[in-house]
Amino acid sequence: MGKALLRWLLVGAFIGLGIGAVIGLVLSRFVDLPAVEALTTYRPAASTHVLARDGSTLGSFAAERRIPVGSEEIPSVFRDAVIAVEDANFYRHTGVDPQGIVRAALRNLITGRWSQGASTLTQQLTRSLGLLSREKKLARKIKEMLLAIEIEQRFSKDQIFTMYANQVNFGHGNYGVEAASRFYFGKSAKELTLPEAALLAGLPQRPGELSPIDYPKRALERRNHVLDRMLAEKYIDKAAWQAARQAPLGASAHHDRNVTAAYFVEEVRRSIESRFGSKKMLEGGLEIDTTLDSKLQALAEDALREGLVGVQERLGWPGARRNALALGVRDPSEYRDDSWPFIRWRKDELVYAVATDVQATSAALLIAGRPAVLPVAGASWTGRTNLLRLLRRGDVVLVRLQAIPAARTQPLTVALVPEPKVEGAMVVLDNRTGAILALVGGFDFGRSQFDRSMQAKRQCGSAFKPFVYLAAWEHGFSPADIIFDGPALLPDDKGLNTYVPLNYERRYEGLVTFRHAFEHSLNASAAKIQQLVTGQAVIDVAHRLGVKEPLAPYSSLALGTFELPLLELTSSYSGIANRGQLAQPYFIARVRDEEGNDILTTKPTVRQAVREDVAYLMTHVMEGVIQRGTAAAAASLPGHLAGKTGTTDRFTDAWFIGFSPRITCGVWIGRDLKEPIGNHMTGAVAALPTWMQFMKGYMEGQSDAVRQEEFPVPAGVTLLPIDKNTGLRAIPLCGDAVILESIPTGREPIECSAAAHALVALPWLQQLAHYTPRPGEPPTTPEAIAAADLKLAEEAQSGRR
Repeated sequence: MGKALLRWLLVGAFIGLGIGAVIGLVLSRFVDLPAVEALTTYRPAASTHVLARDGSTLGSFAAERRIPVGSEEIPSVFRDAVIAVEDANFYRHTGVDPQGIVRAALRNLITGRWSQGASTLTQQLTRSLGLLSREKKLARKIKEMLLAIEIEQRFSKDQIFTMYANQVNFGHGNYGVEAASRFYFGKSAKELTLPEAALLAGLPQRPGELSPIDYPKRALERRNHVLDRMLAEKYIDKAAWQAARQAPLGASAHHDRNVTAAYFVEEVRRSIESRFGSKKMLEGGLEIDTTLDSKLQALAEDALREGLVGVQERLGWPGARRNALALGVRDPSEYRDDSWPFIRWRKDELVYAVATDVQATSAALLIAGRPAVLPVAGASWTGRTNLLRLLRRGDVVLVRLQAIPAARTQPLTVALVPEPKVEGAMVVLDNRTGAILALVGGFDFGRSQFDRSMQAKRQCGSAFKPFVYLAAWEHGFSPADIIFDGPALLPDDKGLNTYVPLNYERRYEGLVTFRHAFEHSLNASAAKIQQLVTGQAVIDVAHRLGVKEPLAPYSSLALGTFELPLLELTSSYSGIANRGQLAQPYFIARVRDEEGNDILTTKPTVRQAVREDVAYLMTHVMEGVIQRGTAAAAASLPGHLAGKTGTTDRFTDAWFIGFSPRITCGVWIGRDLKEPIGNHMTGAVAALPTWMQFMKGYMEGQSDAVRQEEFPVPAGVTLLPIDKNTGLRAIPLCGDAVILESIPTGREPIECSAAAHALVALPWLQQLAHYTPRPGEPPTTPEAIAAADLKLAEEAQSGRR
């Protein structure tokens, strides 16, 4: 009796559905449905991809992360898995499945819950495409069925499945099977295995709740259910079913964002959005070729992070920046750091860890689910012998990976590293083209997205001095010329002669060459030279070399009291290195649309900013900064290198910008709130080590020919052996003081003498009687000496520099 009743129910349902389908077809003529013709040009919203110059992916922009593929790129194993679990009658129905509806209705009646759906893949496609507005369930369901029937009339099953496979949500922002396959398994959909395809096929039902990343147990059960359905529908045999069921999930997050290029990618995003709009950027499937060199970017990222850690170690242990328990996490083991998916698991890598247990001699940590041990010896640099004085349970701290066992269950060994409270930035340019090869805007993009390489403007201190000396070379001065390094009363911002520049070492050196004054960054000499050539001439040089910020010809201009962005100043140095030719910085080389058509191309823009001979004189003097000046710590690096340190008052900003014949690298270190970094944190102490680490790695990766490349000597410059102390042509008496100097042709000095040696050997105040200032040169007078002494006394009394 029960079977007969069931049979009649099924027959009645089929008849009813058949009549309903006919009525539906008639109603579809009159019911307001979306135009299905629009699907003939269906193109799912595609991600925009950002590529490095070697073609590797740096990141992507998308409202929905999606990589559209054609039907031939969708593997049959995935197709079979989806049909088995979602719509077994896909190839037999016409958009609505009567058997499925009856089967779902009966199950819902038996269980007493409305939990079993009966939507076909075609119906699911109409929902995912957003073709219907949100309205009451019954009305919407009827329209959905009618629309599915119409879609089936106009498109083949293959076309419908391809649209479905490219459209549906697989979780974690991934839409479409290709994006899902790359995210969960790090490979193309064409390479999916049976268990992998089954896992993906089960996700669209509830992608958030079935995530193999967040809920692996649920995902495993769902995958095995899909395999059961494939066996029942005879898509696989029992042997394949058993093997696939025994396979591990094998899914993990494979992010397409290159974490070392996060600041760079964000600059690309801002630029593309401003040019093409957010819709085109997020849905247009653009492909952006950039100038970034992946290897140099990795070097830059590592160098800046290590450099900032080194600065913080000098300043002392800053404490943990945050505590997981204070953030609301119930147990440290539940903490998840945003940076963990990007760990490369390399020795000496800096990573974040959470403390799960802290004892005096060791601490237990977790890093991306892996246990780690911090012995007290790993924190010896702090001077503490008890970890309880450094850490507490739940602290999130920076550590250095030291030992990485192959087995994930074995604890890692780490050393404690201070997460720096100071910040920094680095930018690397191709001198010939202006292409930005590497850019790092801060210590960690995760904690601050502010790009200090392009967005921040900071006082550059003595890093501004090349503009002063370039103006001097343009006015006919020579690196061998003599200036008297002593106090002088200069006009302040009100035009009164009250400003007295002090040298960093708080002493004056008397008779020095222009070269010596630059190599050792003597402030008094730089300020006098600016007065000789005029502040306006200095500003003119700066603007010609790409400085866009407004400048005023104050006496303090020579000492870099105006604020400039790191990129702008680094570009100016690059112009000096490139024989006076300034190449406009750029980072987007080409943009292609979804069809592969170029919609934006960037060609290098280069112009002669200063004469080649003038640029060479500056370059040659800047080489001396590294050979024997304020950056002498870098003298052991291979290659021909030049640069300049920069330090501001109270040590709020530390700079070093230097170059080889091919690239220029600029480094800034400081605090976002423009507070002192720390006592004696000069450009040579705080910024130079970062530059050195980067340039060392860069040079090691170059051929011998590149490492030996020199700056070419142009016409109009003569190289002569000169006594570096007197600035005169060298004679045997000069001994170790002889250097090869660049002299403007026609300005060759006379020979040195014993009298010249005796003069420069005198104390600086005694030299003053033997020096005659040039016209326009501020003199060192008793009033200026008294003013300098008073300023030094006030400094000593206040304890501030």
